[in-house]
This record gives sequence, structure tokens and C-alpha cells, in this order.
Amino acid sequence: MARPNGNGIISLHDDKETNHGFFCMKLVSYLNEEAEMGTDVYEELWHERFAQAKAGKCAYREKCPNYAKSKPPF
Repeated sequence: MARPNGNGIISLHDDKETNHGFFCMKLVSYLNEEAEMGTDVYEELWHERFAQAKAGKCAYREKCPNYAKSKPPF
């Protein structure tokens, strides 16, 4: 069955134009190992690491089973 098209009067649930969020619990667990939660270093790493992961260049890609499942083998 094909995806329904919006008619402009009623918006569809997945018809949003805003930026979609990104979150990964495995990334958080790796961050917790790298820096102490609540510190300035942790906050800086949080923003940096999530931006990298959202762009497809996760800093933990070599050891992350989620990353391995999400990328096609080359």
C-alpha cells in the first residue's frame, strides 16, 4: 500500500518540515564512559558527539553494534 499524500488542509503525522531529532542510548553510554556527567566537558562532548552521529560519522562507530547494523557493508 502506498503512502498517503497530504492535501494541505490536514497535515499527516510524518509530513513535518522541521528537523527530526536524533537520539541513541548506546551513544549516551559511551559518553558516560568518556566524561563525568554534569561537567562542562560532558556537555561539550554531548553536543559534539551527537552532531557527529547525526551526520553519520559517529565517534564510536568502531565499537558500536548499532552503527554496524545501520550502515551497509562496503
